[in-house]
Amino acid sequence: MSAVAVLSLLIGSLLGSRFRIFVLPPIIVLGAVMIGTVCALYGEGPAHAVVTILVFATVLQLGYLCGAILVRPRAAAYRTKAAPSFDSRGFS
Repeated sequence: MSAVAVLSLLIGSLLGSRFRIFVLPPIIVLGAVMIGTVCALYGEGPAHAVVTILVFATVLQLGYLCGAILVRPRAAAYRTKAAPSFDSRGFS
């Protein structure tokens, strides 16, 4: 269970730094299908699969939020820098 939490936190922070929020529902559904399949293959009960899926979805969203928050100041710093202009050097 802790491996699922750590991996979903890492995946969520990566998604939060790269994509908009609309990517979360398909990733949660895909992860739920994969977790359900693995739990069925290992012979785990349905309650264990549901709890694992809930942990996955919750920690994924938490990681997404942290990744999005950490990227915002970095993106703002890049936006304040002026791009070099070739007009001021006299190129035609």
